[in-house]
Amino acid sequence: MYFESKKDTWMVIILWAVVLSGVLIPLLKGQIINLVIMLILCSILLWFWFHTGYKIDKDRLIVYYGPIRQTIYIENMELILLAKMPIIAPALSLDRIQIRSGKYDLIAISPKDKFTFVEELMKINPEISVDNRLLKE
Repeated sequence: MYFESKKDTWMVIILWAVVLSGVLIPLLKGQIINLVIMLILCSILLWFWFHTGYKIDKDRLIVYYGPIRQTIYIENMELILLAKMPIIAPALSLDRIQIRSGKYDLIAISPKDKFTFVEELMKINPEISVDNRLLKE
């Protein structure tokens, strides 16, 4: 089951402002080399934007973040918390959940439907400690 990342409005505005200005300014000034460089950089940025999500596949969670993939085995998950923190993470929103698996492994992600996401993880590993705010009543 695939879960898209939630995308904050302020992040949408910043991303598209950067992409459009990064392409239009060199284009209007006739700076072809700068335009090519900006097209490459903007393409990478948009790759992250359009390909950030989370897939629950049998016994593992696969985190997609542009060209980056990370696999977390659900059986190793210990704790899921609700979090709002501006750390660098494979999340396009500050409305995040933190997953701890193992002693030092911690990841913050932002699935659009947090409740169903957590419910699906709990079906596979009911031993995960979950923040009460993430449980459906």
